[in-house]
Amino acid sequence: MLYSPWAISTYMAKLMSPRERVLSALNRKQPDRVPIDLGGNQSGIHIKAYMKLLSHLGIKDDHVRFSDIGQHIVLPCEAVLERFHADVRYVRPLSSYRDPRNPGMQIEGPNQGIYDDFGVFWGIDAGKSLDEILYLDPVGHPLASASSVSDIEAFSWPDGKNPAPFKGMGEIARKLHENTPYAVSTGTIGNIFEYITFLMGFVKTLRFVRTKPEIIIATMKHLLQYWKDYTSAFLKEVGKNVDIICINGDLAEQAGPIIDPAFYAKHVLPLDKELVDHVKSIVPVKINYHCCGSVPLFIPHFVSAGFDAINPVQVSAYDMEPCSLKKRFGNTISFWGGLCNTQETLPFGSPEQVRADVQRNVTCLKPGGGYIAANIHNITAEVPPQNIVAMFDAAYEFGKY
Repeated sequence: MLYSPWAISTYMAKLMSPRERVLSALNRKQPDRVPIDLGGNQSGIHIKAYMKLLSHLGIKDDHVRFSDIGQHIVLPCEAVLERFHADVRYVRPLSSYRDPRNPGMQIEGPNQGIYDDFGVFWGIDAGKSLDEILYLDPVGHPLASASSVSDIEAFSWPDGKNPAPFKGMGEIARKLHENTPYAVSTGTIGNIFEYITFLMGFVKTLRFVRTKPEIIIATMKHLLQYWKDYTSAFLKEVGKNVDIICINGDLAEQAGPIIDPAFYAKHVLPLDKELVDHVKSIVPVKINYHCCGSVPLFIPHFVSAGFDAINPVQVSAYDMEPCSLKKRFGNTISFWGGLCNTQETLPFGSPEQVRADVQRNVTCLKPGGGYIAANIHNITAEVPPQNIVAMFDAAYEFGKY
């Protein structure tokens, strides 16, 4: 069949660039198809799964790098991103990229790992080889012995104003924004509540939420100042060449919240909103907020904070059925993730089961826009490449409007 030039031009006019597609979805408007994401800090792929995927696809990547050594996720090469029709590209501090053969691991007591800027030690059993490591845990907590607000004030807080981590990022972001059609996102550059669990330990943090909330509040205020300084320095370097900023803040597990939503509303929400307002006063970016688990009780607060999207949309958690989420919250916030059950179907199901899972979830979440398709958190080490291909191919097929 021959098509007239008018018909062809009309069809092409309906197609969006990847950046337009992503921003349309974040504005809760319907794009030409559901945007697809792979490669973020919570939409990434474990190095073991990635190496199997490269072999399966017949793609060669001569420059495999960790983009987050803590989670052992890698920077997918351009050929993989293009194969899966990914619409987003990421910019991170150059220091975050590490060679898997020489990641700069240190020995600390019985563990090997790395220190972050706050002095948290992320490590594993020193008796294991790098090939045996799946990820690093926060095993050294610099505020583990804190028992008063004065201990928080006396802590040696890092300097978020230091521009050194961002050297060279401006040019990378500019080239991505000016020379490619993709939406440009940061990795995680904000984390106010959850990071306390790394500084103090998970159990101690939740105990202090109930027994010594003043310590939690004092710690959050320091973290807010750090992230405001950090984002100011970052955005000074990259300017307006980023479209999306990612913020972390896990507040829930699979069965429900780990803290009372009322505590969040009273003490955490104002600080989250202050960080969002600070960022958006510098550059009119979109905010993608990461919070695992069962989050419906928090979503109205997320909207109040100014978050534009919630990630990873853990559809297997309590009260996270995707059609229900879309009906209740789809007119106020976008959903980023939600493709396939990461704990069961994706690692252990067949490609046909993966495809069916994706079709069901995308059908629920895509109507009217407001949805960016991505794996639910990072693709773990054991996921077979056939299932990864089935997931993204189904996302592309069923994501068309």
